[in-house]
Amino acid sequence: MKSKILLLVIILGFSLLPAFALRELKNEGYELVLNIPSKTLILYDKGIATKEYPVGVGKALTPTPLGEFKIVRRIANPAWVNPYRQSKVVPPGTLNPIGQYWLGFAMNNENQEFGFHATTDLSSVGKASTHGCIRLYPKDMEELFNIVSVGTSVHVIYNPIEVKEFQNKLFVRAYPDIYNYMNDNEYLLFAKNQLSGANLVKGDNVHIAIANKDAKDYFIGWTGSKILNEQESGPTEKGQLN
Repeated sequence: MKSKILLLVIILGFSLLPAFALRELKNEGYELVLNIPSKTLILYDKGIATKEYPVGVGKALTPTPLGEFKIVRRIANPAWVNPYRQSKVVPPGTLNPIGQYWLGFAMNNENQEFGFHATTDLSSVGKASTHGCIRLYPKDMEELFNIVSVGTSVHVIYNPIEVKEFQNKLFVRAYPDIYNYMNDNEYLLFAKNQLSGANLVKGDNVHIAIANKDAKDYFIGWTGSKILNEQESGPTEKGQLN
């Protein structure tokens, strides 16, 4: 068993995924990293994560686009156009389902704009529940709106498996592949790349986490270096804006 774990550690140390580039933060000012499978939005300030927001993301039939974007539109008290019935427009006010703030970051070939907004359906936050936009709790959206500006970078990634470090302990967490972009072998490659330099004592838990995809933390070992690899950005070529 020890020899198998040692072999796994050796493999992890040399595993690369050239097709899945590591995300690159500019380390200048604010940046947003949205991870679709984990349904989380992380606010970075000069390369340091300062706040994490739970969000609702696009459904499998209407996915949120992946890639590198910027905030291009910042509107207080926006009107809302029903994406299913373009003729239905809800004016600003208490009945507006997207709340008081809009941060647009991308537009497809059908002139549909994707953006961050609040929601009156609080139960939809934390789910794949939208037409492609990103839903936040109203207080979170107000806070975010008052922090970021037009030009803020938005990195939309698809990373269904994350490696977390706490007090030198390593945990792996696998999320459901809500857009069916990856198979279990690709999950494993993602995990291996993120674990380069790690000292695994429970390598089998990586496979268990991937099999379960239950978003729970599984202990896998200890850090073998001060800094782990950055999280992978995911199969962005499968979800680019069109």
